[in-house]
Amino acid sequence: MNAIKTLVAENGIIYLISQIISIIATFFLLISYQQKTHKRIVGMQAIAGLLFGTQYLMIGQYAGMMCNYLGMVRGVCYSFRTKSKIIDSPAFPFVFAAFFAISGIFTYTSPLSLLPTVAMMISSFVQWNIKAQQLRALTLPTSIMWLIYNASCGAVVAVGTELLSEVSIFIGLFRFRKKKAQSAETK
Repeated sequence: MNAIKTLVAENGIIYLISQIISIIATFFLLISYQQKTHKRIVGMQAIAGLLFGTQYLMIGQYAGMMCNYLGMVRGVCYSFRTKSKIIDSPAFPFVFAAFFAISGIFTYTSPLSLLPTVAMMISSFVQWNIKAQQLRALTLPTSIMWLIYNASCGAVVAVGTELLSEVSIFIGLFRFRKKKAQSAETK
């Protein structure tokens, strides 16, 4: 209890609330990698994006905020992959990458503020991929970028989130690789 009092005294109640929101967002992000389908993965990540964006807004980190809010929109759009000719177009990830680049220009404060922008530009192509195992594996480099950004801006819970996210990705990769191998053996 003393730790919470110290945290509030040093950073304020808004910071504490932002970290609670980040914990909820972490839940959605971590379970996203355990989903079987692309649609469910990006859907859960869209919810996490909304919550993480709100957390960054509350701590005044606008690069992280914009990237997460745009990421939420991207997640909703990508959940319709294979059902929409527009979203299925190979040009579609370039549209989101451009939006992220533009947001990076407007929210630039230092070279570190570009990390979420670059991470989200890359993930625009990664998440467009409908193969869930490839999506999991290719998310790792962007997670490292977010880890560095979160550490630099004091998003304490988000640092832990990225570490747990990487563990969750590896668990998902192992679980679904194992299920695929078992399925192939029974045929």
